[in-house]
Amino acid sequence: MSGPNFICIGPKRSATTWLADQLKFHRDIWLTPIQELSYLSGGFAAHRGKPYLAMRWTGWEIAKRVIRNKGPGIAADRAFLRVARRLAEEDAFDLTGYRELFAPAGRRISGDISPMYASMGPAEIARALPVLAEARVFLLARDPVQRFWSELSMHARKRTFGEVDYGSIAAARAFFDDPERQKQHLLSDIVARWQAGIGADRLDILFFDDIVANPEASLCRIVEDIGADWSKRLSAVSPSRNRKRGNALLAPAADVRAAVRAWFADELDSCADLFPTHGRVWRERHARA
Repeated sequence: MSGPNFICIGPKRSATTWLADQLKFHRDIWLTPIQELSYLSGGFAAHRGKPYLAMRWTGWEIAKRVIRNKGPGIAADRAFLRVARRLAEEDAFDLTGYRELFAPAGRRISGDISPMYASMGPAEIARALPVLAEARVFLLARDPVQRFWSELSMHARKRTFGEVDYGSIAAARAFFDDPERQKQHLLSDIVARWQAGIGADRLDILFFDDIVANPEASLCRIVEDIGADWSKRLSAVSPSRNRKRGNALLAPAADVRAAVRAWFADELDSCADLFPTHGRVWRERHARA
């Protein structure tokens, strides 16, 4: 039975895009044409009717196809899209159909990198367990306060919530209190849910700080952990390249930053207990601030 060899559940703004971009440049790895499948957390209804469910022939789409497939990749992408369109029209949760999305990988390693999986609850994890039991599952973990500001900055650039002051304490509070977003904000809760669901020994945790400090070593570890040969990586893109680096960040007033730090105080304590090295650094970082 085909299926993903690995599943990454890193929450938003934790280097998931960097990871997907880097893995596309490896001969042993095939990633799906839709970058964030999110099937296990909500099915494919969100993809229904989207233009990317059909083969596209712009220069940019062809270039991306060649990079992902290490060649034309027309047959592989068509096979994937046939299954994706079928799943998008179905209301039932179909793990067999989900596995079929990865059949075009053939003998290559394939995986699912979907930030929304960090929000999955116990029932959703249990429902997906037959697939999760067959895959390497890992979490990209980031300082929760820094991740919070990075995600809110992304929404500010996109004007997701309309013309509001994204740097205000009201906007930050509304974003922090949103029940669905809380599932991404609290890293300790993500770890607890997933360790309870799949077993503490099966959740690998990699840290955003380590990726920033040494991207090549971090990428090498991930590539080898998922069973690929590091020597088969294409050298066209440096591991240090991050296409989202340099995006504008919010610059809220000092009192707003202080308030956000206070909201995360218990979470920083939990992370310090959970991750004695990285978590204590995060707590100290914000204590100094």
